Order: sequence, then structure tokens, then C-alpha cells
Amino acid sequence: DLLDGKVHYVVPRWQRGYCWGREDIERLVEDLLTIAAAGSDAAHYGGTLLTFPEPDKGPSVVKTYRVVDGQQRLTTVSILLACIADELGSESACGDWTGHDVRDRLINARRSPPEYWKLRLQDADDEEYRQGFQGGAVQGSGAVAQAWKIARRLVNDADKALLLKGLERFRVVSIGLADRDDPQQIFESLNATGRPLTESEKVKNWLLIGLPDQEQQELHDRYWRAIEQSLGATVTTEPVDTFLRDLLRWRTGKALGARRVYEELRRWALKHGRDGDRPALCRDLARLAKLYGILTGAAGKHPDAAVERELRHLRAMGIDIHRPLTLRLLHDATAPGAAESPSGDATRSAGTDDGGAVRLREPLATVLQAIGAWLTRQWLADRPTAGTNTAAAELAHREGPKAGEDFAKYWIDRIRKLRHTRAGVPGDEDVREGIRTRKAYGGSATRTTKAILCELMEHEQGKNAPDRRNPLLTVEHIMPQKLTDPWRRDLGDAAEEIHGRWLHRLANLTLTPMNPELKAHPFNEKQKIYQDSTVRMTQRLADERAWDEDALDRRAEELADRVLKRWPWSDPGAPAARLDRAATLRWRIDGGPWQIERSGSRMLLKVAGALLDRDPANAEKLSGDTMLTNVHPVGRYPADHRRLRPIPGHAGYVLNPDWPRREAAELCRTFGDRCGVKVDVELPEDSVSAFWKDLKKHTGGLPGQTDDWRGPHQITDPERSFGYRIKIILSAAALRMYILKPKDGEGDAVRLQHYSQRIDEQMSDQQRSGDPQQEADQGKSISVVRAWTQDDEAQWPEAAQWIKDEHDRLCTILAEPVPAGDDAK
Repeated sequence: DLLDGKVHYVVPRWQRGYCWGREDIERLVEDLLTIAAAGSDAAHYGGTLLTFPEPDKGPSVVKTYRVVDGQQRLTTVSILLACIADELGSESACGDWTGHDVRDRLINARRSPPEYWKLRLQDADDEEYRQGFQGGAVQGSGAVAQAWKIARRLVNDADKALLLKGLERFRVVSIGLADRDDPQQIFESLNATGRPLTESEKVKNWLLIGLPDQEQQELHDRYWRAIEQSLGATVTTEPVDTFLRDLLRWRTGKALGARRVYEELRRWALKHGRDGDRPALCRDLARLAKLYGILTGAAGKHPDAAVERELRHLRAMGIDIHRPLTLRLLHDATAPGAAESPSGDATRSAGTDDGGAVRLREPLATVLQAIGAWLTRQWLADRPTAGTNTAAAELAHREGPKAGEDFAKYWIDRIRKLRHTRAGVPGDEDVREGIRTRKAYGGSATRTTKAILCELMEHEQGKNAPDRRNPLLTVEHIMPQKLTDPWRRDLGDAAEEIHGRWLHRLANLTLTPMNPELKAHPFNEKQKIYQDSTVRMTQRLADERAWDEDALDRRAEELADRVLKRWPWSDPGAPAARLDRAATLRWRIDGGPWQIERSGSRMLLKVAGALLDRDPANAEKLSGDTMLTNVHPVGRYPADHRRLRPIPGHAGYVLNPDWPRREAAELCRTFGDRCGVKVDVELPEDSVSAFWKDLKKHTGGLPGQTDDWRGPHQITDPERSFGYRIKIILSAAALRMYILKPKDGEGDAVRLQHYSQRIDEQMSDQQRSGDPQQEADQGKSISVVRAWTQDDEAQWPEAAQWIKDEHDRLCTILAEPVPAGDDAK
């Protein structure tokens, strides 16, 4: 209706330019399709359009309005309508609409420019907007050009009739000001800069708004307050935000971020017909929040001791990616005779009657023990968490076991089927190697290590174990964090190397309530204190003659045995011949056939054996004085030296193979160099390498991208003859791109400042960072930045497309002629 009739909307020059990006446009289209598919007369509210009339310039049938607020939505809807018109053509009908009808909403027929177009944007934005109506690719790097590309792709993929139906239900509040009104003052009032609502506050408002006051009060006091109490949300709303996020991960099967909770809950409720009965929805949320509070411990303990024990370990680990699945399991096991399908509809729960809540507690504990084993083994094996977030959400979203199907077996089998993915449960050998090599202290690792050690302590000592809640019970370094002279003497010539390798590994850590007494004392003094420890694993340390590499090796083996006993895992359905791609290594010598190994230690031993097979004289080339990094004749060290292992096929030689995978790979290459041959080693693909491969697969890749792109910092091939390139940086939480000076030159600071200015002007829809002058002095432009979670594979396709699109926009800026006055050269 706002585009009907003879109207002309103008975006004033004092306004910021169009700045919506892919996420904004995709979200709008998804909302439109959802509201259209809902099968009701409901509308989608899209904010405010604030306009005021231009001064009267004489008789005209076209009324001109300046757009104070609502430019982004008005522009995006206009572009979507134009794309729909192109898809339909002039005569094709879609419901009550033809392509001609749709396009007619965007122009004032028989009027001359600028009034011919019903919307006029600013300068370069307006040029890109009008180009889009001509068909073909829109030339330009601005946000409007990108909007045309995104909208065409979305419209091409969408059901046109459904999208038009959604647009018909799209509503804005249109406020038309009078000449005497101050538009800036009203704009500032509508966009007041107070603290924005959190996601859960938006949800609460949505649930209660529009209801009679008495009903609002009743729902708030009876249900919403119960939600806050169950989750311990007395000071901050964050626990409620997190609960709603994990609930929606269960309901949708997607690893959603916390910032999309409100809109996703509304969309889910609308899609499944849950938005019409707010009291029922409030009641369900309160019931699930109670279960979530038991899961986190905020609402007290679970009534079943076995279930509570497994939940306690999951809480203590500080790893929450399991929560959507665990919440689903708690719900299915406690609902009296009913489970819910992913849509939220009640279905009969497997093996339950009206006493199902009691009958399912034992299998629930079994499944939770399996989840604990899954996450504990993943952490100990130092596996990246990429994919596990998504896997847990997808598992939670599945239909549950059918009537008569074994509850525990069903869910454990589902976890087993992840065996050949990044989210799979690591095998025993991977856990043993991880215990020997991963860093287990510092940051969040300290909390997880304490949880694992406490669980091992209680598993061994039962009721006689010290209370883990004792604040004095802490993680203690046996070999201290700072080497002292007595410790250097005890560790020998390789003291620094041994200390550097073992300091933060699990074998060098224990539990003790006496940390202040221990400090950096020599081991013989610590022994006297360990003897009196109430923690048996710590007490046994007093039996060691010395704390050296032999002792560390024995402790690693002991801890591995206890871990595998506490968190066993069997997978009888796994094909014996297939190896986990995420866990395997490959090596070869001088281009020969690849050999596959599961551990770095086994690879190192086999590489050494292969080099000795090629030439026995290589034994001399591989020898040296340092025990840790050389091959030694078997008699050089005591026969019971547990750090050294015999080389396969060469029993007269031994070496120390206990290295993390990357260090073992580097040592294999070094061995090859010393013997005059090339040893190639391929490590398991990490998340960064996998992401670059995904980007190349889904977008065609970037200029100069090869299969060797593995690290987080990559540079594309030069653009144009003067050699400016584009650098891309991946970090755990952000993507960053900028223009970089030529490889073999100093670059031109003035030119780089010009590029920064163009990025600021043309890429206003993106987050930007950096000072143009400072960045130019360092040989680069300002950056465009995008938040992401590197370990969440669900975000990869969108992130890959973002990199491709923004790279192309930066190339467009590089292709523009630089004004002579701005170019020092």
C-alpha cells in the first residue's frame, strides 16, 4: 500500500547509506516465507517507516516524502519486488499478481526522472539501485549492489507465490510528520540509546504483550518468575537466554547462536502453531526450565542418584555443547508416559506407562554416562570441538525411540553412528595418546582437568573420597611451574626440555588440599606431604623414587587405565578396516606409497625403522647425545627405561616416540633430512584446513588458492599489475579481510588510505575496523570484519560465501581508477 499510487520516497543525504548485508536480507526473506506458510491471517511486523513531506513545489500528482527512518526495509522490499517481477516476466501470473503488476509498484509511469522511480537513494547507492532494474550483474562494490545479488539468489530459490504472500502480510508502522515537526528529534526518540533488551526480555514481552492486564500478571507470576527461579536468573538474564538457545537447538536441530533466540522462537512457534495459546507456551517453557535448572544445578539435584552423578560430571566439565540433547533426554525420561516430537507435539514414549518417569531413570543414567564418556574422551584426546555442537543439536531434534524400542540402546547407537565424523567418540589409543600429550592446565582446561581428576578420585575411593566442593582442593603441579636448582639437578641435562614438554600435561597434575604447603619444594620434600594425603592418587606419588620422565610415563599410563575404566566405550558395529579420517596420519619416504597410522608415536617408530631398512648406516646419522630426539643403541640406557621403545625390525635400537602429533611429524621430517631423503607427513585435517577446502568446493575458491591452504592467515594472488593483494585472517571468533601492499614493494600509503576511504564508503553494510593512517603506515587498508564461531561447521557455508563476496567487492575497489590528486605516484 505504501508503494501504491503516485509517490516518491527520497533518502536525504544526511542519512547513512544502505547497509543491510546477507544475514539481514536472508532473515527478512525467511520471516516472510514463514509467515506466509503459517496458514493464518497473521502479519509480520517490520518496524517503523518515518517520513515527512518535502516542501510543496507546485502542482504535481506525485507526492514526495523524505525517509527519516526505514530506508533499509524500504530498499530491500523494493529490490525483492523487482527480482520477483524479473522472475515472473511481463505476462506470467502468480496468484493475483503478474510481473507487470509487481514492477508497476516501483515506478511512476509516464513521469520523467527523478520522479519516475518511487524510491531514490543517495548518490552511488541510487546508481546501483537503478542498475539492478536493467538486469544482468550490477557493477559496483556498494551494499546495494550486493543486495541485488543476494535478493536474486533468494528469489530464484524461493516459492514466488509464497514470497508474495509473505510480502502481502508484511506490516510497518508508517508515521507521516507535518511540516512543523522536527524529524531528527522524533527519530532520536524512536531510536533511544538506552540499554537494548536481551533476547529473553524480548521473549517475555512477546509472550505477555497484548493480553489483558490480569492475565499478564498471572502468567508472569506463575510461569515467567518460575523460569527465572529455576535457572537462577536473579541478577542477570543470561541463564534464561542460554536456556532458550539450547531449547531452540533441540527444537530446530540447528546450532543457533544466542543472539537469534527471540526471532527463532517466534518463527518456531508460528511454524508449529504454538503462538496462538500463550498460556500453554508459558507453561511448557516453565516445565522445561525446571529440567534445565536440574541439568545445570541451578534448580537442585536430580532425584535419582545415578542420574545426578552423571549430570554432576557434565556440569563440572564446563563443556555445555551437550545440553540440547541432555535436556531432550531429561524431558523424555520424566514426562509421564509421553515424549515430544521435534515439533513439540506429544507422542507416546518408548517403554513407558503412567509410571514412565520412574521406569526410564535407569536407562537415562546409562545414556548420560555415554554422553559423559563421549565428551570426556573428546577432550582428553584433544579433538577439536568442530561439529560436536551441531551433532548434539541434530541428535536432540531426531524422533526418539519407537514404542518397544530400548531407550538407552537407541540413543547410544545414535552416538556411535558419528564414528567417522569430527564429532565421533575417540578410541582407547587416541585417549591414551591425548593423556600423554595434551595441555591440561591453564584457562578453561584447569576446570575440566579438575572435574576429571575428581571423578577418578571418587570412582576409586567412593564415599571415602574428600568432598570435591572443598575450596582448598585444587589442581597441583607435581613438577613446579618454575624450575628451581634442585629440580634442575633431579631432571638432569634435559631439564628444560622435559619441563617444557610435561609441565601442563595430565601426568604432572594431581589433586591436593595442601597446595600452599607444596609450592616449588623439591620432590623428596613433597613426598612427605603426599604420604598423608587423603586423595589416594596423590598418596601413591610418594612411592616414586624420583619425579623424572620414567615416573611421568608411568603416571600417564596409570591415569589412562583409570580413565578408560571410568569412561569405557565400545562400538561393536564399527567396520574394523575403516579408520577415522579425523584421527589418522599419513607418511611416506621419497614419494613412495602412503602409510597410515593412528598415533604420532607409532609413526615415529615406523619412520625410523624404514630409514634403517633403507641403509643400516643411517643409524649413525640418527644418533646423538640427547635422549629425547635421537636413535640410540639398545645398551646405551638401562634396559628398563620406559621412555625408550624398540624400533620395529631393529631390536638393537631404541628411541623416545612420546611426542604430540605435530612435533612427531616435524621430527620425522628431520630424520629424513639427516638421512638425505624426503619424508612427507600429512596430519589429520584441522578445522582451518577443512574450512578452506569447503570454501573452494562451494564458491570455486579465491585467486591463488591451492589445496595447501592450511593456516589461518592466507593471501590471494595480486590484483592488477601493481600487485596489491587481499589478506584473509581466520580466528576462533572472527573473520577479517583487508587490502595488503605489494609483496616486493613498500606500497603507497596514500593509495592505501584511498582504498580505506572507499571501503568505508562502499562497504558500509559491513563491520569495519582500523585507522586509515595507522593501517597505511603498516602497509594495509582498514579491515572488514565478521563474527563467527570457527568450530561450528553449520556456519561455514555462510562464512565462505561472505569471504568470497567481500573479496570480490575489495577487488572492485582495487579496479577503480585512483584519482590523480590522491595518488602520490
